[in-house]
Amino acid sequence: MGLNSYICVSYKTKSISSSKPLLMTSKITHLSELESVLCNNDKINEGVLQFFTAFKIGRLLGAFDSIKSKGFSVSVLLLSLILFRLRNESVCRMQNRSKNFLEKIDDNTFYRLMNNPWMNWRKLLMSFAKQFAAHVKAKGDQTLGVTCFVLDDTDVEKTGKTMEFIGRIFSHVTHLYPLGYKMLLLAFHDGKTLIATDFSLHREKGGKGTYGLSKKELKSQFYKKRDTKSPGHKRVEELDIKKGEVAISMLKRAVKNGFLATYVLVDSWFVNDSMIKGVRAIKNGAMHLLGMCKIDIRKYQIGGKELNAHQIIVKYERSNSKYSRKYKSQYISLVAEYKGERVRLFFIKYNNAKSWTLLLTTDMTLSFVKAIELYQIRWTIEVLFKECKQYLRLGGSQNTDFDGQIADLTITLATHTILSLQKRFSSYETMGELFRETQQHLLELTLWERLIKTFLKMLIELTMILNIDIDDTMKKLMQSNQASRQLMAMLNALSEFDENDQNKDKTAIWLAKAS
Repeated sequence: MGLNSYICVSYKTKSISSSKPLLMTSKITHLSELESVLCNNDKINEGVLQFFTAFKIGRLLGAFDSIKSKGFSVSVLLLSLILFRLRNESVCRMQNRSKNFLEKIDDNTFYRLMNNPWMNWRKLLMSFAKQFAAHVKAKGDQTLGVTCFVLDDTDVEKTGKTMEFIGRIFSHVTHLYPLGYKMLLLAFHDGKTLIATDFSLHREKGGKGTYGLSKKELKSQFYKKRDTKSPGHKRVEELDIKKGEVAISMLKRAVKNGFLATYVLVDSWFVNDSMIKGVRAIKNGAMHLLGMCKIDIRKYQIGGKELNAHQIIVKYERSNSKYSRKYKSQYISLVAEYKGERVRLFFIKYNNAKSWTLLLTTDMTLSFVKAIELYQIRWTIEVLFKECKQYLRLGGSQNTDFDGQIADLTITLATHTILSLQKRFSSYETMGELFRETQQHLLELTLWERLIKTFLKMLIELTMILNIDIDDTMKKLMQSNQASRQLMAMLNALSEFDENDQNKDKTAIWLAKAS
């Protein structure tokens, strides 16, 4: 069956005509940018079909057809896996459904593809990201905002100890040691949308070097040999390489594929001399690092003297301290040298806080306010993680083959890119709507943007009062199921209040005062 006819059959026979929702049917809220798309099967169908046609997905996926799987082209199988993910279904569950439009393709055909070490899943994800950027450019929707790479890791928890290379990892959210992998993700923010470009999986050896498992448990794990030249073998090699080294490799690969940003945004776990040097070496210093930094014993050279963060605060708190009315914080801005690299240090102390936090950048021209605003973009990757885990079954695969785990994560992130494209353009179907939206934007922010800005300010105020770290709080909030549900309920209540015509003016006034 050809790809075009396959798309037609799948949509006409299953998606469009089906009365059952493809995904969850919970009430729409404004917490997530994509939630309105993920909760509406009509929009999903429309968005995917738009992606298939506008992005020439047959050509994109057809590049992988050299790898055959039981007589079926890879493009058809990959398309099927994306449709499964949009339906929030596993391969097994979809194939067990009665009257399935894929009844001629058995489960093993899909698993053979996913477990094939010669399938270049990294190239596939990058291809989706490049097609997204190309379509945005073709639409003339490129923003004038600052472009950024966002780098962060997340826990991919599992339950089976027989999975290949599985081990216990330390969770910074729960402070426990669940079974699973660490996923390091590199995402690109074009000023409006964050999309995944590359990722790697890692394991942690632990104190005894046994990955938190017994010798018996390690022996019972699935294992297979891979050709050293295969993409799957390269993925296995990354498991025990330091995340910082892999991160630099991913950045270089993204730049080589046409993605170039002004800043690389990271949290405190990635701010070190090797990361700084690695980022600055790419494209002869075209990108700058911006990230929170731990206040520890590392030393910076200022005025010919080497001082650690605590000594710098004591020395310059009175003479160099300034106050930001916008963020209600005291800050110290200094230029220093760290391991041979010039950096600008922003020591920040919010009102009522007892301790200082440190924001470091290699861009000497950044002001304090601009640095804070740019760093807030980093939090969008926490939203991406949350969306993928909650709606697209990120990490839900129980495949014992490590190649299958890589395939599952790739399909999830590629599907998220499709939904991001639909979200990007769904509000602007005609020039008239675009014109009216532009006029409205000049007068006021959208409800979602106002709510988020208000919430962030409330959150910052709360962290100042409680003297807790804002960055760590944001990460925990987005990764905690209970906290996110409560937050969604709160924002949903606010949005319901605004949807009442009699209360719209009151809501606008309340939001204006709150912000």
